[in-house]
Amino acid sequence: MCDLFSPHDPSAGIPYPDVKPNEIARIEIFPPIGIARVGDSKLEYFYGPEVPGIDDHPFGAFRDKEGYIKRQAARFRVYAYDAEGKVLGEINNSQKYQLHWTVHVANKKASYYLFSGQHHPRKTELRNPDVDPVSGELSGDPFDTSLETRTKLIVDPGARCIERDVNTGNVQNVPLVGQFQGSRPEAKEVSLGELRTDDHGRLVFLGGTGQAYSVRYPLDSPPEIISEFDSVDWIDNVCDGWVYVQVTHPARPAMASQVIKPRKATVLSAPPKFAWGIDSPTSLYDILENIYKTGYLEHAGTVFYKDIWPVLSGTYKLSWVNNKAYQGHGPGAFGNFLPDEKDLSCPSSKTAGLRQHIFSRLREPDFRNKTQAHTTFMPRLSGDSGDAIEPGGDRNVLGEPIQRFAALTELQYKRFKDFSDGKYITGEPFTIKAIEEYSADKQPVMLARAMLEQTIGDPLYPGIEVFWIGKLERAYVTEGLPENMVPPFRVDHDVVLPGFLSRGLSLPWQSDFDLCNTHWWPSARPDDVVSTTRDVMSDSAVTLSSMGKRKKWAEGLRDTPEDMSVSFFPGSTDMVRRWHQLGFIRKITLPDVPYPIWVEYDRRMKRGFVPGSFSDDCIYEKNGWLIYASLILGGVRITHNQRIVFGMRPPVLEF
Repeated sequence: MCDLFSPHDPSAGIPYPDVKPNEIARIEIFPPIGIARVGDSKLEYFYGPEVPGIDDHPFGAFRDKEGYIKRQAARFRVYAYDAEGKVLGEINNSQKYQLHWTVHVANKKASYYLFSGQHHPRKTELRNPDVDPVSGELSGDPFDTSLETRTKLIVDPGARCIERDVNTGNVQNVPLVGQFQGSRPEAKEVSLGELRTDDHGRLVFLGGTGQAYSVRYPLDSPPEIISEFDSVDWIDNVCDGWVYVQVTHPARPAMASQVIKPRKATVLSAPPKFAWGIDSPTSLYDILENIYKTGYLEHAGTVFYKDIWPVLSGTYKLSWVNNKAYQGHGPGAFGNFLPDEKDLSCPSSKTAGLRQHIFSRLREPDFRNKTQAHTTFMPRLSGDSGDAIEPGGDRNVLGEPIQRFAALTELQYKRFKDFSDGKYITGEPFTIKAIEEYSADKQPVMLARAMLEQTIGDPLYPGIEVFWIGKLERAYVTEGLPENMVPPFRVDHDVVLPGFLSRGLSLPWQSDFDLCNTHWWPSARPDDVVSTTRDVMSDSAVTLSSMGKRKKWAEGLRDTPEDMSVSFFPGSTDMVRRWHQLGFIRKITLPDVPYPIWVEYDRRMKRGFVPGSFSDDCIYEKNGWLIYASLILGGVRITHNQRIVFGMRPPVLEF
């Protein structure tokens, strides 16, 4: 079955090497971990990053022509190796190889334990404790399989298969539909996405719509959220699981049984990335490279444009989505390193002082220096035990204060030490636009890096793509892999079952997007943004200094009280209802501005909107007067120039 829509494909029209079937001894799937992202567009999508270092937004708009958010697809490829371990190249339908894919994903959030940070005492209380109770002692172990019996709380479509016929091109899209019952007498269907292929038979994984709801209530009348991260009877449609492939060829019919079977790859379906081209100082790629560092490094030594510049330039990019970063690293700030790029790229004595100063401001990894539990050290982000402690804040917190702050990995820190000491080489900036422009032996590692560098690796509290299980070495295959498997990153799916990587995340995911709104992951969920009009694109008089005023990205959603004891999370409720109307942050360049800037685009929610249980749409608007009708309460809200004149609200939401 063919769809009318085809996404932009940077690989389109590129020929592939003539890989002879009889030379193949082993095949592998890349990227080893693919990242899909939810969106409410049912048809349109775009391919996730396949080359590293690109900060331009995806081809076209973030929304389809109807205004719905496009999903990010994770595309998987197959690479062939000879008996010596040499990469022969990618194999697909264009060379008559038949790719038979199997995928198994699940959502197990509702069956998991109550949220707890990695360094907190393990909680053994369950989400939805009255449904499918578990007998015996509970451990709080993130690899616990005893919770698999809680089937009423698990959405599991099972292992599903797809292939594109190499001769006819025919393929049938495969829906990934499971059921969720919760405490209700009957289960409801939940879609976690679908499987497709591209024109060469590669796997294309599309996640769900991003919808979250309580099965106790009608879909169009969601209740107020009254839990921080553990909402009872709620379900969302993010997921994770494994990917497998079998390959055949007419010239070698028994190929599937003769070659060494591939290691399973992994797919994560996550929330949208609303800040495009802006990355976290530590990504999942950094986490994995650090875990595997004793047996594998992408390259020898320290390379400026691979190891150092992504972090330094990233601080400037973060200044467009976070006020604290703007103060320290924005245009004109001392911590804006863009003007120093050329000088810093070379290990000369000219920049020795600056390089040493940069290193002195980095927080040591693994919480080993407890005196660095302050915002003067970088990154200025929260850690795996909760909110960063601001100057003058209460330091009497659960656990060690240093665990409230993020840090680079041990490997990242070592490379910055090399940078400080002048022991590095310049290397080349990332400029390649299509993966096929790399040599065949480089393509697997570049696919892995491209897909993972836009993820959140630290902090994971709870996290965006994966919770803190993603930092544990036990989650990965670290032994028995071929020496020439580059990169060797593989999730161990014997212990990490489908749904395990996401089950410790926020339920629903929108609660995390509401509550983690200061210094958590502005590269995915912006905090403070430049909200402007299209005039900025044509107004050559606009300068960086005039764009210092920032607005809250989530303006228009109610504020959740800081006192969590009240069990009232109105911002989380509004995020569930209106996440798809928030804006995307993308890079633009202006004639009179020396560096790129990031501004908000495609916002569908009017700023100044006061949310509640009223209609999304204004039914009357003239001369500053706005009237909204309540679909639930049977009342109205009247404003003038965004000031509330009259409003009917539930008692708990009184003005």
